[in-house]
Amino acid sequence: MSATDHAPYAPPAGGRDLRLDFMRGFVMLFVICVHLEYLSFINAFMWERVGFFSSAEGFVGLSGVVLGMVYGQKVGREGFAACATRIWRRAWQLYRVNVVVIASILLLRALPWPDTAVLTHWQPATGGQGYDLFPPEGTVWWQLIWQALLLQIGPHQFQVMGLYVLVIAGAPAVLLALHRGHWRAALAASVAIYLLNLWLGLRLGPLKSEYAFPALSWQLLFYGGMVAGFHHRAVFAYLAGPAGRRAVLLAAAVSLLFALAALGNPGTAFWPWPLPYRYDPALFQQVYDTWLAKERLAPLRLLNNLCFYACFFALLSRQWDLCNRLLGWLLVPIGQASLYVFIWHVYVVLLVANTPLGALHSLWMNTLVHAGAVLLLWWMVKRRFLFAVVPR
Repeated sequence: MSATDHAPYAPPAGGRDLRLDFMRGFVMLFVICVHLEYLSFINAFMWERVGFFSSAEGFVGLSGVVLGMVYGQKVGREGFAACATRIWRRAWQLYRVNVVVIASILLLRALPWPDTAVLTHWQPATGGQGYDLFPPEGTVWWQLIWQALLLQIGPHQFQVMGLYVLVIAGAPAVLLALHRGHWRAALAASVAIYLLNLWLGLRLGPLKSEYAFPALSWQLLFYGGMVAGFHHRAVFAYLAGPAGRRAVLLAAAVSLLFALAALGNPGTAFWPWPLPYRYDPALFQQVYDTWLAKERLAPLRLLNNLCFYACFFALLSRQWDLCNRLLGWLLVPIGQASLYVFIWHVYVVLLVANTPLGALHSLWMNTLVHAGAVLLLWWMVKRRFLFAVVPR
């Protein structure tokens, strides 16, 4: 191994922080393989087996970091009003994307092929009671349009986009506070809202995303990410440099404890090997619902996410050349076009579901399916397929 394998990260001339693109690409890899719900050598490590986190937390948190970085630099040059207008245009664009995806699935459902059940119905991977995500066929057209416009329907693989619209629409208020130097007040307000909603469990209206990603809880990841992104020079230097070494080591120790705890998860739907130890299912579910639940963004889950991504960023900062050589060719392009990949992955899931591949129940074939789906989306990004039409 050459000495350059251990070279620290050096920002490229283009100005993008490729560490964030790498991390977003990792999150999108997570998204693709988890939403193709077939047991493989890849996604066996993604169903809360190496910690209590999912792709959604990374998607939301890193999006907040990037927005805080980009507009933290622009607000001083262009003024708050111009930046707020751009952010609201982005929220409007994402809302339109939501509606278009929902409408496309409704149109596909009306055709004799393909079978859209994988998008229009949610079934727990472990079995049990599922439910419909779309109204029954034969529902009058104006009700379909109304529910689509209110984002009351939609595939579960895309539901986080409803949350994304809400938090981006509220981002100008946080940006204004940050621009005026009130980052502590902004962060304290976000934490207070999160803590209050842990108790109250409120949902903002009828959006389908509110059932899986209640905005009053999940806003903490996005707006906390905005604070970090706005002050990214200090935050990144701390995590990547000697000053933050003890904090990163502590975060690594906490992440390891969570990983060891997650290995005893009694759910076996996506784990092909014998469990090293197994918790009592009833006790595990009680602890999980209180401290680790995804929907509520429970406290220990939040801690696990913060520690994991802090360690991930520190690792990339210290071992960039090695990480970039191994996986940068794949993850960086996907991360730079993460919204594009997120939109297209819905249709890749639909395409694979309408082949016999998933029904083969082969660990090796499922691994090839996951790898093929990721490489297909990577190839589309590299070829800039329909970049002029599909947002990035």
